[in-house]
Amino acid sequence: MSGPSALPSARRQAGLIVAVFALVGVALGVVGFVAGDWARTQFVTAATGSAPETFGPVFLALSVFQTTVTLLVVGPVLAAVLGLLSGSRFADGSTAAGVAGGGALVGFFCMAGLGLLGLAALSGPGTGQLYALPAAVGPLFAAGAVTTGVGSVAGALGSRFVR
Repeated sequence: MSGPSALPSARRQAGLIVAVFALVGVALGVVGFVAGDWARTQFVTAATGSAPETFGPVFLALSVFQTTVTLLVVGPVLAAVLGLLSGSRFADGSTAAGVAGGGALVGFFCMAGLGLLGLAALSGPGTGQLYALPAAVGPLFAAGAVTTGVGSVAGALGSRFVR
């Protein structure tokens, strides 16, 4: 039999999970940058009214914070979906859990890093209120642990129930 194997490759499945997480991270980083720059333009540099210099930077900071929270919340959801799909390819639940959990672990940090990189590119007037990126490390590790656990359990469930 010289054709491709019908058995899934753990490395390929984990790579696919990481690639999807990275793709979502790039998308959220680009959208976060565009939305943040738009908010900066609308509420800081082109704003009129009684106190745009006070409201604008706070609104921009909240927009960036909301995008960061979105990155953290998307992780477990994406891990659940990809874990179920990837886990369904394996007959052994522990292999499925390891592949999905490992892929979710690496993938989450790729996604978060790429997403935060997009947000870190925001600069100019009104960006003084943005949180410092090191402040996100604790929540990032907590969300990464949850994402890994969700990916592992979803992989095992996918192996057992989705076929």
